[in-house]
Amino acid sequence: MSPSSPSKNGPETDERAGGAKAAPARGRLGLAAEWLFRACAMFGMACLFGAGGVTVVDIVLRAFGSAIFGAVDIVQLLIMATAFSAIPYAFFRDGHVSVDILTQSFPPAVQAVMRAVTALASAVVMVLILYYGWEAAKLQMMFGDKSQNIGIPMVWYWLALVIGSGLSVLACLVTALTALLSLRASPGANS
Repeated sequence: MSPSSPSKNGPETDERAGGAKAAPARGRLGLAAEWLFRACAMFGMACLFGAGGVTVVDIVLRAFGSAIFGAVDIVQLLIMATAFSAIPYAFFRDGHVSVDILTQSFPPAVQAVMRAVTALASAVVMVLILYYGWEAAKLQMMFGDKSQNIGIPMVWYWLALVIGSGLSVLACLVTALTALLSLRASPGANS
């Protein structure tokens, strides 16, 4: 593949590979979804940089006989926020790792159906994570558990999971809808 050709792992459709990946939905709803999931991912990046910054500053301070009190609690919270803030964007942009050696030879309509089914299956998994995460968060709220070192309420850790999982369900549904709508828009759909 030449440097100027579309990537099979990007959101654009790669015509030579039979349209292995669909572009995200366009239009007002698609642009709003793009903005929401991109903002969520940017927040995740900021959390990741924050976790790295806290870690580096803590290491430097230890060289001078000091440390950031509660660095472990802070970094754990930021890493939870990082992971669950990035997942919705990855679903929306079809950015998860996939192996398409066999499926790239399928007709575009079959690939669109497979994308929709995969997105719906992913939505089911994320609904389960959301449900069980919410149940765990309710327990944390009920018992008032706090982190060991600086007493961050544990519900904040679960809140990152719950919000990220909810947004991931939405991203999966948008992806499935986009794949199904691409069936209607494809040239061979009406024949």
